[in-house]
Amino acid sequence: MNDKSSIACAGIIAAGEGARLAASFPDKIKPLVPVAGVPLCHWIAGALRRAGVREITILLNNRGHDVPRSLESAFPAIRWSFLFADTASSWESFRLVCRALSERCDDFLVSTVDALIRPEEISRFASAMRGRNALAGLALTDFIDDEKPLYADLEAGWIRRLGQQAQEKKFATAGLYFMTREIAVRMPEASRFSSLRDYLAHLTTEAGRLAGEPISKSIDVDRPQDIRQAENFLEALRW
Repeated sequence: MNDKSSIACAGIIAAGEGARLAASFPDKIKPLVPVAGVPLCHWIAGALRRAGVREITILLNNRGHDVPRSLESAFPAIRWSFLFADTASSWESFRLVCRALSERCDDFLVSTVDALIRPEEISRFASAMRGRNALAGLALTDFIDDEKPLYADLEAGWIRRLGQQAQEKKFATAGLYFMTREIAVRMPEASRFSSLRDYLAHLTTEAGRLAGEPISKSIDVDRPQDIRQAENFLEALRW
C-alpha cells in the first residue's frame, strides 16, 4: 500500500442524464450546469486538485463532448483522461472508471460529478482509508438530504450493514469512494449487478471488509433546489 501522502489519481463519474436538473437547465448537460457561475464539474475537479490529485479520469456520456475542452482549459496542470459511454447502470459506470484507473494507479478516489465535498475532507478521507489498509471505502455523511439515501451502519471504521440492511440510519454515502487496484481487477462483469448499490452491498457482505469514514457536511447537487444550497455551502467555505 502507498504511504499516507495525498492520492495522485481520481475518477469522476459524469455519465448520468441529470434528468432532474434538465427542466431548469435544458441547454446544459449535468457536468456543465452552473453553480455560482462555475460549471459543476469544475467544482469537483477543483476540490480533488486541492486535495492533491494530479491525474483525473472522467466518464461522460456521448452528449459530453464539450466537457474536455472546458476542463482542460480550467485545469491545465491536471493530467486528464476522458472516457465516453452511454452506460446501462451506475455500477457499469463505476466499473469502467475503476478499471481504467487501476491500469495506472495502486489506489485512487472516485467521485460522482454532483458531490460537493471540502478538499480537506477529501484528503482526510483518503488518509483514513490508507491508514486502515482498506481495499475499498466509502465517505459517509450525517447531512442527509436525498430522496433515496444509501444508509450505512458503521462499527469501528468498517461498514457492517448497507442499504436496506442498515438499522441505525445515522450515516449515508456521500458520493466519494476509495478504491484499490487489488479490488478493481477483481470486479465482476458489468452484467453482474444492476446498480452500484448492489455492488457495494456485495463488498460488505460477501467480498470482505468495506471501510467507512464520516466526513463533514457535503452537498449532493441533483435537483434544481440543490443549486442554491450548494451556492450557500460554497460561499460559507470562501472557496
